[in-house]
Amino acid sequence: MSGTAVAAVPRGGKGVVLVSDGVDGRSRSAVATVRALAAAGYRPVVAVSGGRSAAAASRSCAGVVHLPPAGSPGYRRAVEVYLAERPGAHVLAASDVVLVALGRPGADLVDKAALSERAAAAGLQVLPTRAFDDVDALRNAADTLACPVVVKAAVKTSSTDVTRKVDSARDLPAALGSLSGPVVVQPFTGGEMRAVCGVIADRRLLAAVHQDYIRTWPPDCGTASAAVTTDPNLELEARLTELLARHQGVFQVQLIGNHVIDVNPRVYGSLPLAVAAGANLPAIACRATDGNFPGRVIRARPGVRYRWLEGDVRRIVHDVRMGALSLPAGVRALRPRRGTAHSIESLKDPGPVLLRVIDVAGRRLS
Repeated sequence: MSGTAVAAVPRGGKGVVLVSDGVDGRSRSAVATVRALAAAGYRPVVAVSGGRSAAAASRSCAGVVHLPPAGSPGYRRAVEVYLAERPGAHVLAASDVVLVALGRPGADLVDKAALSERAAAAGLQVLPTRAFDDVDALRNAADTLACPVVVKAAVKTSSTDVTRKVDSARDLPAALGSLSGPVVVQPFTGGEMRAVCGVIADRRLLAAVHQDYIRTWPPDCGTASAAVTTDPNLELEARLTELLARHQGVFQVQLIGNHVIDVNPRVYGSLPLAVAAGANLPAIACRATDGNFPGRVIRARPGVRYRWLEGDVRRIVHDVRMGALSLPAGVRALRPRRGTAHSIESLKDPGPVLLRVIDVAGRRLS
């Protein structure tokens, strides 16, 4: 295997889960997964390729292993060797890049150019989608866009491939940023965002979490900074099960209103909400891989709240400055709520958030 361990890495396979996000364990998804696995008695090991790792800074991390960068020619082979040396070990992808690099079940679902057709075939509502072979083709078609629109990488290849809102054709060049390769364009709609998350295996839904987004960051095309679990929509679940039939493991499907806008067939950022609400999705997925299926669908309790503190503070401050929220309302929104699940923020496990502070401070001083 390429590289050497930089921390004590379990040799026995039973209970070992390799967590890889392609950005050295810096994603909130990786941190949440490591904590969830440890809480269920697993030994999470974080894959890194040279940088600092927030997930490895967690007290829940059982070890760290150096691997080639995700997506590089040697990455998949290194993961295969690691797992072969530890029979019974699992691997969980915490990013699209890793999912595609490993060729895991459900990897085809990250292609947004094909998602609309597949979702419609499952009886789900989708937004009109235009696909372009590359950003140059999109630039050439700028005058044909019915703005405002959102632009997305057809397949995310890095953490910087974020969804962007474009208000007019003249704003397109700046909005594209570092995007390259195939992209898709959809009309911008300001409806309420929600998500259905869970675990699926052998075409069977094993766990389900329904959540409404209270706030997002960034405001127009962001991820959940505050959310709450809700009662299940069983009809929607049935259609999503059809869409996800070839997937195995954790998933998150994001919707605006009744329209499917994205599928994450992997662990995701607001995962702590599911765990706090009684559905430890990474653990359920690992047990299912070992053949231990629950006797019924494990459902999250409704009414449990989630907050990504950094993103939520930025969103609330933004709304107050823009006049969308009064100052008293902003102060009320900032108040902590008892029982809220948090993203990487934890007094019992401060390592990940301290590393985040160091990273942010370093960028501002550079």
